[in-house]
Amino acid sequence: MFMGVGSNIMLLLATSALLSLSMGVAYPFLSEYIYSVTSSPLIAGTVASARSVVCVASLMFGGYLSDMVGRKRPIWIGTFLLGLSQLVYALASSTFEFLVAAVCEGFAYFYFPAFNAMIMDSAESGRLPRLFTFALIADHLPYTASPVLGGFLRDLYGLWGLRFGFLFGGGSMLILALVRQLFLTETLKGPVGSSGGLPSLWRDAAKTFRDLDPTVRRLIVLRSLILLNGISMFYYFAVLYAVRYSGVVSFAGWGLITSFSSASYIAAVPLAGVAGRLRPAPLYAFLVLLEASTPLMFLFNLDVMMFVSMALLNVCGALTYAVERTILAQTTGQPSRGRAESLMSISYYISSALGPLIGGYLYSEDPRLVLLFSSALLVAGAPLSHIILRRQPRLG
Repeated sequence: MFMGVGSNIMLLLATSALLSLSMGVAYPFLSEYIYSVTSSPLIAGTVASARSVVCVASLMFGGYLSDMVGRKRPIWIGTFLLGLSQLVYALASSTFEFLVAAVCEGFAYFYFPAFNAMIMDSAESGRLPRLFTFALIADHLPYTASPVLGGFLRDLYGLWGLRFGFLFGGGSMLILALVRQLFLTETLKGPVGSSGGLPSLWRDAAKTFRDLDPTVRRLIVLRSLILLNGISMFYYFAVLYAVRYSGVVSFAGWGLITSFSSASYIAAVPLAGVAGRLRPAPLYAFLVLLEASTPLMFLFNLDVMMFVSMALLNVCGALTYAVERTILAQTTGQPSRGRAESLMSISYYISSALGPLIGGYLYSEDPRLVLLFSSALLVAGAPLSHIILRRQPRLG
């Protein structure tokens, strides 16, 4: 399965899994954590939105930095800052302190373009669909398995249970930052990128966007405004809907749902091999339609339907991620991959700035509106994605 895969990829996948495991104890309950302290779903949405606004700028900076100074340094420094942000969350007791933590977290994500660019640099194009699927699984499977512990901590010890979870996650990430600093090997050799300095960052980003394949450009816009907008608002407020509004499950029960539903990521591995033999347009549009059904499943107010919803969202998300990154790798040269990947990641955080903010308002009016609106966005995005990808060749 991993034969021929370099040590960099193995280390990135292993440390991603450990980071995900430690972060997954408390972070999936962030909306509940902030709500418990501030008693406001709108503030919970605003904090997430502020984090994502910072992410847009930091990812742009990270893509530029990845192609200027290499992949390794952004990866380990960003991991360190991410751990620091979790420690600030653990100690936060006011809206301002939550915003400080969110800003620190948002800036930490500047290492994501370097992370994916290092994977692109370290593998052949034909292996990328499966490798990116494995990367997403390593990043998400432990994260969705460990909230069962966070749920029990929340039920048993209240707010202090979640504070301990954030402390544990932050300390673990600081150790992983050191491991990445010591054992990763730089993959970008020689002089790269432009030397215009940070003042030219926005011009460079605009040029990078113009130079992208037209399919990738359109996909970035679609992700930003429609697809990930719907997913982010649904995912962020799912725990509040399941536990506080519907009362179907306890916090420990929600942790069990996210934990067991994470097994669906395993199904994405063989499916990624099949996906490589298909044309991406009908495949991607079908996956988006399946994702559109997941918020509506919560309206049944049944724990089994919430489980099915999360499981289906996980496997569809893993496969759409693999499709997107493979197309990006196939159409973008190595010297620009860091910046191109930053733009792809930026599309996620633009939507994550909009989704929780809109979702916070909708949840305040009627929690069911979050489910209906997020589903409607995904339904609208399915035919648009087919139009964008209709001329794209097979992935394998």
